[in-house]
Amino acid sequence: MNSNLNIVKVLGHGNTPSIILSSTAFALILFFYVFTVGSYFQVSVSPLVNGVNYHKPFSEYIVNEFVDHLIIAYGTVAWLGFSLREKARFVSVAIYGVITSVAVLVGVQAFFDAVTLLSIPIIVSFLIFNRLIYRKILQTSYLSLTYLAIFGTAIGFAGLIMSSAPLFSITKSISMHDYTHEILLLLANLSPFLVLFLAICSPFKLFIKKFILVQNENLNQPDKNATLRSKTKILYLLLIMSLSVTIALIPHLVTINHDNQRVGSDSSDYVIMLNKLIGTNSPQEFIKKAFTLPFSSDRPLASLFFYTIVRMGPDNISYTVDRIPLILGPCLVLAVFFLTRELTSNDTTSLFASFLTTVSFHTLIGIYAGIYANWLALIIGFFSLVFLIRFLKTANKINLLVYSLLLILLVFTHVYTWTILALFSGIFLVVMYKLSSYRKKSIVILLMVVLSSVAIDVARSTLTGVSGGIGDDISLVRVAGTEQVTSVWNNLTDTTQNYAGGLIGNVIIFALGIYWLFRSNSRKLSSIFILIFLAIAILPLLFGNGIIQSRMLYDIPFQIPAAIGLTYLKRHPNGLLMILPICIWLLDISVRAVSSFYFVAPT
Repeated sequence: MNSNLNIVKVLGHGNTPSIILSSTAFALILFFYVFTVGSYFQVSVSPLVNGVNYHKPFSEYIVNEFVDHLIIAYGTVAWLGFSLREKARFVSVAIYGVITSVAVLVGVQAFFDAVTLLSIPIIVSFLIFNRLIYRKILQTSYLSLTYLAIFGTAIGFAGLIMSSAPLFSITKSISMHDYTHEILLLLANLSPFLVLFLAICSPFKLFIKKFILVQNENLNQPDKNATLRSKTKILYLLLIMSLSVTIALIPHLVTINHDNQRVGSDSSDYVIMLNKLIGTNSPQEFIKKAFTLPFSSDRPLASLFFYTIVRMGPDNISYTVDRIPLILGPCLVLAVFFLTRELTSNDTTSLFASFLTTVSFHTLIGIYAGIYANWLALIIGFFSLVFLIRFLKTANKINLLVYSLLLILLVFTHVYTWTILALFSGIFLVVMYKLSSYRKKSIVILLMVVLSSVAIDVARSTLTGVSGGIGDDISLVRVAGTEQVTSVWNNLTDTTQNYAGGLIGNVIIFALGIYWLFRSNSRKLSSIFILIFLAIAILPLLFGNGIIQSRMLYDIPFQIPAAIGLTYLKRHPNGLLMILPICIWLLDISVRAVSSFYFVAPT
């Protein structure tokens, strides 16, 4: 009985019929409006199909151009009629309704297009005006967000069914639009702006205490579900890790990859390198090759790790190498969980971050591009940051020893990842020192460990005669410069929409990051940590080319601010209802993405 009452309440019980109708109209208008705007302006989209990005103008309508325009225009008339109060209602409905009817009857396409395209700006203008004035002219409630969430859940489920169909060889039997995929393809054009906004605004949020800090009593209340029972937490974590294994398995299913084609772009390079290591005749020769071979010299520990897996696996080296994501995926989920838990002390947020890791571009690009050493280094690097924070909180020898060991392992796992994480650690510790947030002695000790890792990299480079991390970074800096500033938008667009199948352009995770940026308290440890991570991306984004940008973005844990954003959202009325479509949409686009990794040469 209670569940029935809750459903009725969610669907609008207690609200007036006019609010229910206006909320329904708004959800319907917005859905049709997205497709109309994209099609009218022929926005460029880059769908990933069979391992290749195809660039084309967006041209999709729900029904057709005329019917969609009609629904948007008269839906706006309905929204004005049901939302506005008193005289404003009659005046607005009369003006917009007459103009719409004239546009339909006259049959001038440009006039009808203008009326349709102005619908959402008109609605937004009324909402802003209503918020600014004392005497309200609108009837407003959270019901519009609720209906959008329900609508989003429905099309998200439909999209997930569509994306999962190829896994069971039933694609031909389903002829539906995957509206989730089409909307996110269109919104991916916002990714360059969102990434740049996150990076540039982070220093302001960090150093200006009152920077756009939106106060909300619901957000400031402690989360009742911050700490979960151990059994519950482990169960959820195991389910998320199993999901990461499933995501990694999909590109290898016989229904997708019928001829057992290699998936990871770099897998062939790893196979060549491992074959050379297997062909060594002595331990001395093995170590020498691990530190000097191309594709191994900057990642000798990763080479040793993959060599061990290959030796334990089947005789087919290519088969084993291409399935390394089955191990790396769950490990990254664990690393992000513990890092988020250490930063926020919130189990719910940590589980959100783990789920987002499973469907994030870190995992998807790791599978698609086969950047296994970088992926392994992220796991080691994130675990090292766990012990860095633990030592700041509790300065004992075990935390310091583990952090030092992990940082040294990182130097030999993937030198570029070590460079970024060492730079971040140094800046983070300096900021902590300036803020006097923790014991200064502990901070100085940690800074010495970071500097020691630099000395180890220099010593390795000197002994092996192979360029180290600092030397490689200097060579990359040479291609950066002020001339890249004029191409920053083109570079960012290429990075987010073309690099590695356009998988970086995950607009949902970036949008949740923006939400976190506005809602977060910049004095918290988690906020300072994330803001510094985002801030160090400013120079690579502004002055770097696509290679530098992609390497920088791949190493930033965007899923952590996104997870905190989900936690804030959860505290709103019907917050769980709004989180559900977000998770479904992310899962949908991830399943569709990995199902598209099978390469077919363009004709």
